Amino acid sequence: MIQKNIFRATLVLFGAAMLTTACTFQEDDFFDESASLRVTHTNEQLQDRLVKQSSDENYGWVIQYFVAGTDELDFEGFNLFGRFYDTGKVTLAGNHRFLRNGNANKYTEHSSTYEWLSEEGPVLSFNTWNDILTVFEDPVDPSTQAQNGEGMFGDHSLVLRSYNDDEIVFSGERHSAKVRFIACDRPWTDYIDAVNKTKSDISSTSLTSYYVTNGTDTMFFSNLNRGYFNYCDRVDDPLNNKVLSCVFTPTGFRIENPDTLGGNSFQEFTVAADSTCLQNEDGSVKVIATWDNYILNRTKVWNFDPESYTEEQQALVNQIADELTKRSSAWSLQAIGMGRSSGNKAVSGIVVSIYTNARKTSTTTVGLSVLTSKTGFGQLKFEEDPALAVDGNMNSVVSNGATELANLVRAFAETIYGVYDLTPDNYFLPTGCAYNPVEEGTAFKLK
Repeated sequence: MIQKNIFRATLVLFGAAMLTTACTFQEDDFFDESASLRVTHTNEQLQDRLVKQSSDENYGWVIQYFVAGTDELDFEGFNLFGRFYDTGKVTLAGNHRFLRNGNANKYTEHSSTYEWLSEEGPVLSFNTWNDILTVFEDPVDPSTQAQNGEGMFGDHSLVLRSYNDDEIVFSGERHSAKVRFIACDRPWTDYIDAVNKTKSDISSTSLTSYYVTNGTDTMFFSNLNRGYFNYCDRVDDPLNNKVLSCVFTPTGFRIENPDTLGGNSFQEFTVAADSTCLQNEDGSVKVIATWDNYILNRTKVWNFDPESYTEEQQALVNQIADELTKRSSAWSLQAIGMGRSSGNKAVSGIVVSIYTNARKTSTTTVGLSVLTSKTGFGQLKFEEDPALAVDGNMNSVVSNGATELANLVRAFAETIYGVYDLTPDNYFLPTGCAYNPVEEGTAFKLK
C-alpha cells in the first residue's frame, strides 16, 4: 500500500532519478562521468540549494522529521527548522516535547556542523551533537517508552531519496524514517504559531475520531491531537488498526508516507475552504470529524437560543417561568437547554436551569428525558421517552408547589420531536448547533 521512491538502490536508478529532478537545480549532463562524480555534483547542487534558502532574505528550511515506528513504539512527526551555511555550520530549531535541560515544548535553537557524504548516493550528515536533533537517536530514550537501549530510532545521517522544486526527501540511514525538507515561508516562530493554531482548530482531546471517506468507502481514524493517524475500520474495538505518524502544517497535516482509500491516494490534508473538513491533495479523500456523534453523545448542556423560539415555545417558556415562582418567589428561569441534568437521578434531555435566589448567584437544574438517536450522518431524531422520566430535582420541585412544571416542560419537548439536519457552529469541535427539521419538528438553535 505504501510506495517509496528508493533513491540509492542502485547506481543505475540514481542516474535515472537525476533525469526526473525539477528545474530548480542546475541540469548539467553528468552521464559521461563516473558514478562517484555524479554523486559529488549532486551534493554540490543540494548544498547550494540549502545555503541559498538559508540566506538572510529567506527563512531557511522546515524539516518534517520522523523517527522509525515499531510494533511497540509510535511517535508523532516533528517540525524542525534549519539554516545551512557554506562554512559547514547549521542552526537547527524546534519546540518539540523531547528537548532537554528544561526546554521541552519551548522554542530552542542550537548550532552544530553538517557535511555531505558520498556513499552509494548523497548523504546529508549532522556530524556533531545538536540538542534539537540528536536526542531522537540517543540510546537513552527520553520518551520512557523504550527500555532496550535503542532510543527512538531516529537518524542523524540522511540518505537522499528524491528532490524537486518543492521538496527534498531523505530517509534515515539506519532506520529509514522519512525526513522532508521544504522551504520555510515565514519566521520560524510564526510558523510554529500557525501550526499550533491549526492543530487546535482541527483536533482536541474532546473530539478525537474522524471519518475518512472518498464518497464510496469510509474508514475512521483517531488520536490526531497526539500526532497519530490511527487508521481503522471502526472507532470502537477496531478489527484492523494501522498507526501512521503525521506532522502538523499551517494548513492541516501530513502523514509520513502515502496511503490509500479505495483507489484514492492521500498523504497531505488541508482544511477545506468552507472549514467543514480536511481534504487530500486532489480533493478525492475527505477527513471529517465525527461531530454528529459528538453532538449526539454530549453531556454538557447547550441552551436554546431565545431568538429561535416559535410563538408556541415562547408561550410555554413564559408559563414555565411563572410556574417556578410558585415554588419560591425568589426563583426565576435562567435558561432552557438540552444535555444532561445535574440533579439527583440525572436524565438526558430537556434541562431547565433555575436561579434559586433573587441575587441570581445560586442555581439548580431540573430535567426531563428525551430520546435522541442518529438517523444518518449529520442527522438526529428526537422523540418522547415512553417512561416519561424526570430527574429527582424535577420531582422535588413539582412536589413543592410547581405542580405543572413537568407537564409544561414535556409540552415544550413535544415541539421539537422530529428528525433534523444539523449545522454545527464548528465542524471540528462544536459548541452550538442549528437544527433544521426534515421530518416534523421546528427549527431551533442551541448554543
